[in-house]
Amino acid sequence: MGPKRKKLLAFISLPVIMMTVAVFLAAHMSFAPQDKILPGICIHNIDMSMLGYEQAMDSLKKLEQQYQKPIKVKYKDLLWVLPMDQVGLKIDCEKEARRALVIGRQGSLWQQFLERRQAFQGIRLKPEISLDKSLLEKLVAEATEVIILPPREAGLIIKSDQTVEISPGHSGRLVDIDQLESDIKEALLTGGLAPIELKLIEVPPTRTTEEIKAMGVDSLLGMFSTQFDPNKVNRAYNVSVAAAAIDGLTVSPQEVISFNEVVGPRSTEAGYKNAPVIINNEMVDGLGGGVCQVSTTLYNAVLLANLEVVERSNHTIPISYIPIGRDATVVFDTIDFKFKNNTDYWLYIQSYVKGGTLTIKIFGNSEFKRDVVIRSWVEETYDPKTITEEDYGIRMGDRVVRQKGAQGYRATGERIVMKNNKVIKVEKLPTSIYKARNQIISQGMAPPGTILKSPKLPVHNEVEEEVYDDLQE
Repeated sequence: MGPKRKKLLAFISLPVIMMTVAVFLAAHMSFAPQDKILPGICIHNIDMSMLGYEQAMDSLKKLEQQYQKPIKVKYKDLLWVLPMDQVGLKIDCEKEARRALVIGRQGSLWQQFLERRQAFQGIRLKPEISLDKSLLEKLVAEATEVIILPPREAGLIIKSDQTVEISPGHSGRLVDIDQLESDIKEALLTGGLAPIELKLIEVPPTRTTEEIKAMGVDSLLGMFSTQFDPNKVNRAYNVSVAAAAIDGLTVSPQEVISFNEVVGPRSTEAGYKNAPVIINNEMVDGLGGGVCQVSTTLYNAVLLANLEVVERSNHTIPISYIPIGRDATVVFDTIDFKFKNNTDYWLYIQSYVKGGTLTIKIFGNSEFKRDVVIRSWVEETYDPKTITEEDYGIRMGDRVVRQKGAQGYRATGERIVMKNNKVIKVEKLPTSIYKARNQIISQGMAPPGTILKSPKLPVHNEVEEEVYDDLQE
């Protein structure tokens, strides 16, 4: 055979060979329309071949329902059935459907070829399963109560004589939820039917006995109580909610405590109700009326515990449940009460309501126990002005008191600190300015014989006068 003939045969054979290879490879690859999953792709035991996105979603939801069937768990000879539909078991159906659809359709041509050839041979995907671990833990704890022992936190016991004891803590024995979660997923993906063996782990208390001892809390440093009318239901409720927020509060050495940060916003979501509050020198209904009694009571307990006051503001008018000059008003995000633990040990605060009495106690280390006396007094008074306004809705010659006046004051005080019956410090308390409340009188201007409209009720009536004279907020 001549050279020319050999070259011609080689030229003709190359395309034939290439075509043969292409046909062979194509015969071993999966093909499907762009909106369908390639043949040969399964998710767990569900064949997804040639399914569109919505069909794939339906199949995955059925798989999710299969996974939500009860499973068995055991510990030694004990056996329990756990309903998987109560632990928030989910498959991200959208993610898994998209994952199946893009196989063989993304990346380089070579990558697509390899994925399509692999699909022809068969691809079995494992879906990603998620559980709500908190729900699983709750379900397991309820079911396996006979074999678990919750850890006991160390704490403080305040006895009736105000002495302090330590309640020791101990480790607990709980089901290893992380391991159980992993075992459940593995059993679901492999189709295992045998009961899952629970593993128990030792769990130490969050607060150990040694940690509580190291806090150094062993004595009552200061306490204070104020009274309120329990029949004013909304206000009494607000006092209780705010008091509960600071009950059990622990304060580390040199830490500054913000009342507003601890108690939080005064909102309906936080449980507060409408009750009288002071706004612009007036009593009006507002959310959280009564909270200032808690901040005031805490302020006085802080003073008596000889702690450092960082920030404090007085009300605009005096209040009846505390001596003048010793109140502490708060408005969330605006006016705060702050104090500092200026001791070398931790503080523990106890706050509770009993009947119409709010009591706050501050416990710390006996090394910082001092005898404290607080005095306050009025240094100056401010007389109210009388403002007369003409009113053509009142007969000429008649006068109506729209707002009763009240005196204003400048008050101050001092904290006297003693040790072993000797005065070691006299500290001036912040000055408190209480604004005078002007008296407003409406002077009748309507001529005789004028047809008058029904006069408006006075702004200041007997009920309001009683509230103002016995101010509770």
